[in-house]
Amino acid sequence: MRFNQFLGNILAAALERQNSGDKYDILLNGIFKAERLGKRDRIWVSDRFFFYLRHKLFFDEVSENAESLAKNIAMVFEEEPDEILSKKIEILQKNKTYDKLFNESFHEFLSNKIRTLYGKESFSWFNSKAKTILRTNLRKISHDELSERLKNEGFENSFTPLSPAGIILEPTNKSLKNIELFEKGFFEFQDESSQLASLLVNPESKNLLEPCAGGGGKSLSISSFFDNIKITASDTRTHLFKEIKERAERAGTRIETAAFQDISDTFDTVFIDSPCSGSGVLRRNPGDRWNINEKMLSDLNELQSQLIRKFAAKVKKGGELIYITCSFLECENEEIIQKFLNENRSFSLIPAETRLSENIKGSHDFSAVTDGLFFRTKPFAERDLMFGAVMKKN
Repeated sequence: MRFNQFLGNILAAALERQNSGDKYDILLNGIFKAERLGKRDRIWVSDRFFFYLRHKLFFDEVSENAESLAKNIAMVFEEEPDEILSKKIEILQKNKTYDKLFNESFHEFLSNKIRTLYGKESFSWFNSKAKTILRTNLRKISHDELSERLKNEGFENSFTPLSPAGIILEPTNKSLKNIELFEKGFFEFQDESSQLASLLVNPESKNLLEPCAGGGGKSLSISSFFDNIKITASDTRTHLFKEIKERAERAGTRIETAAFQDISDTFDTVFIDSPCSGSGVLRRNPGDRWNINEKMLSDLNELQSQLIRKFAAKVKKGGELIYITCSFLECENEEIIQKFLNENRSFSLIPAETRLSENIKGSHDFSAVTDGLFFRTKPFAERDLMFGAVMKKN
């Protein structure tokens, strides 16, 4: 009962702040610290809280208040609904609204997009919990050796299907951030799709600019795969440069940082990891599904078009412009690229499969991660949904 009441309090706090823009994991961590919850209790609450976010429409329909909401979440999560809840579910099933409320628990706009692109059966994948994926730092350790050493530490794992550095961890409550392998920079947390996006880079490039680098995840990944490329990371949030430097030092590499106004050079490759809706990582951030709407996308599309136009000017003749997002929505991807190409005839598309084939040894089927000329991952695999386009400046 204590946990249900506590879960109810968290839900009430979350509902009050759902329009604040706060990430739900940050909100939870703040509450956990204030309440001094132990690891086991945090996991109990987190599992049920994010279960609610994945099936919000259903729980809001069958619950009268935060207290009954917490009780209903616990019962459905543990597959032990009481008589009252069972009757409500039965009525919804008779009205043929249960499936839509429970499994298709998205804003109608997003629900329609998913159904159109991937079919109704994809909703179960979108509502599933993503596994933790690691990227081997090939500068410091081999793929095989890291896998074996993780197993020796008690972390069961397997290789990702395509990335030559990816490792899929089996679910565990043990922390990876406190082990020596992480502290010494032998791996980073990075989904396979992001690793593959890094492998869209031309291996002949001598220098590369990442203008939307954030904390440096893609720059670190590119550095691990291509030790001959000089990388410059930039971002409007210059306070992140310290984090990039620290992560690069741990990884045993060097990444230059520069504010936008200080970048005067042109580059062999400009790699734009564009701000986007994050619709492709909803399995990892289920609460974000309630923030995606047409107004948000319209604002993002304007920003995305501005970024690609601005940084196309930093590409050398004969160089390449790479645009990626962690979104599956066409308005953030193909439509942005087509508009740019219509306005910039000096750029032309290079098939994503061509670049992946160059950078990944062996014979592979890239149909699960390409769509025509584009890099586009698909549901049902253990990887996030991402888009990428490679364009050469002629």
